[in-house]
Parts: sequence; C-alpha cells; structure tokens
Amino acid sequence: MASVYPAFLQSWRGDSMRGLITLVLVVSVAWSTWWVVGTTAQKTAIETWMEQRRDAGWVAEVEEFKVTGYPNRFDSKFTDLTLSNPQAGWIWEAPQFQLLALSYKPNHIIAVWPGTHSYSTRNDTITITSSQLRGSLIFKPDTALSLDRMQLETSDLALTGTADWRASAKEASVAFFAHNAPDMPPNSYDFYLKALEFSPPVTWRDSIDKEGVLPETIPEAIFDATLTYDNPWDRFAIEETNPRMTAIEIRDLRFLWGALNLNGKGSIDISADGYMDGTFTLQAQKWRELLDVIIAAQLLPPDFSTALDRGVSLVAALAGNPDDIEIKLRFKDRLTYIGAIPIGPAPRIY
Repeated sequence: MASVYPAFLQSWRGDSMRGLITLVLVVSVAWSTWWVVGTTAQKTAIETWMEQRRDAGWVAEVEEFKVTGYPNRFDSKFTDLTLSNPQAGWIWEAPQFQLLALSYKPNHIIAVWPGTHSYSTRNDTITITSSQLRGSLIFKPDTALSLDRMQLETSDLALTGTADWRASAKEASVAFFAHNAPDMPPNSYDFYLKALEFSPPVTWRDSIDKEGVLPETIPEAIFDATLTYDNPWDRFAIEETNPRMTAIEIRDLRFLWGALNLNGKGSIDISADGYMDGTFTLQAQKWRELLDVIIAAQLLPPDFSTALDRGVSLVAALAGNPDDIEIKLRFKDRLTYIGAIPIGPAPRIY
C-alpha cells in the first residue's frame, strides 16, 4: 500500500501541472488575441477619424503612428503630428504625442504632450514648452465619446509668440468634470483653474504698470465655477461647432498680485446674443489700482469698464473707504446695475 500512494500522488501532481500549464496557455492566447483585436480596432478608429477630418477639409497628417503596450496597455504614439482646421483658423503641430490607456479600461486616456509643440492662429504662432504637460481624460461609454472628466497638469510652462511676447507659469492645473447631479441642468460641468507664479508678457505688464511697482509674477490665481452649455462636450464639439455657454455659477474667483487682491462669486445666465444676466459680488482691496489694471489690460469692453469705474467710485464714496470695497453688480436687460441704479451696458461674452 505504501508503494502505491506515492505513485498515485505523483500521477495526480503530473495531471495538475499539465492542467495548470494548459490553463495558462489558454488564458495567454485568449488575452493576446484580445490585445491584438483591441489594438487593431484602436489603430483603425484613429486612422479612420483622421481620414474623415481630411475629407472635411482639415489637415491631419502624421509621419508615424503605432499602437504598442502589450500585454496590458493600448498606447497610441504619434510622430510629427499636424492637425489643422483651416475654417476655424488654427494649426497644432507636435514632434511627438501619446495617448495612453489600460487595455481593460480603454475609456480612460492619459494624454502626454512633448516638451515643445506649437499652436498657430491667423495672427500668431505660439511655441509651448514645459517640463511636464499631461492630461487625464475619462469618456462616457457612448459612441459620441462624451467627456466625463478631464484633468490637466503642467510644470514650468512657457508660451512664446512670434508677435514678440512671452508668458510663463511655474505650475498650473485645470479640472473639468461633467456634473451628473439630477438637480443640475443638462450639459453642466465643474471647472477649476489654478495657476502659480504666473509671469505675464513684459509689454502687457509695462502697459498696465507704468510705475513698475507690481511684482514680475502673479503668485496665485484661482477660478472655480460650474459652466453650463447648450450641447455636451464630445467628439462632435471638436469636429463641428463648439458648445455655447449658457450659464456660469462662480463659486470662487481669486487674484493676488502685489497689493492688488480680488475675490468674487456670482450666478449668471448668458443670453442667446451673449449678454450676461444675473448677479456678481466683488470684493477688492486697492480697487482703484486693480481697476486700472483691468482697463489697461482690456479685459473688459471699454463701455463696461467706464461704467464699472463710475459705479465703483460711487460705492466707495458712500462707504467711506477709498481702498477696499464689496459691491454687488446686477446684470439685466443688457444693462449693469448697482442696486437700482444703472451704470452702463452689461458685459457681452460673445
């Protein structure tokens, strides 16, 4: 009996090992087949999209395009990529560009930009450099590739234009999330922007700071809001017409530059012809200097800048504080009000 048991055990172990090896081989072949099918489908989809763009009048050219990443990734890698929409008047060129995804989560893409690339408009060509520029994009599982969330992060970002200007930021981040709460209007997105150590173009800074009293860099700027559009952000928004903003809920607007300090929040609808309708509460320290900066930088329409100057001056005089103010602006019927007093035209977004 003792001599039979080891033989039985040896036979059982041998059968188990062969079964395990067979299982591993079957799984490996199945996974490899899935990866080949997946990469082929992804490569075909991207090539088809570029061909469709060319048929629509775009320039969509790439020197080399391949999908790698076996066994767990679908990594699309582009060399010498050019995309251009002549009708919209822009060109984007990059020596390399990557779209990285896990093979079991293809709707979550990591976009990796090169250290140097360029974006051209009809008036300027901007060279973009950074030590890092990455984006995380998650799409909803539909054929329209509706954007669910996006996050961009960059370090040591610099923008240099052929029109002789340069701007930079030590760090910057952007977040854009589809708002899925049932009580929110459709096509609403949470938007968050933060920039640290932002250096504006020298000519722009000199034009608004003729005395040279402001620092060369803006330490911090933050914008936190919910944006609502008439259509979703999906592939059709890129291929056809960009969605039009219809409302904006500003939770936090902060801007700190030297002695200038601005905080704001508000709830604003945007009419079909682009005019604001709603309220915006503004808190400002050194408001006169800040308003001079805004006007000199042409950040607001001239008519509205004049009206805002007049209205804020009145509020500051009534409050008895010449430097710091808190003011509630109301936009209605294409006019801007402080309380019941109209002070000028409402801002127009488009």
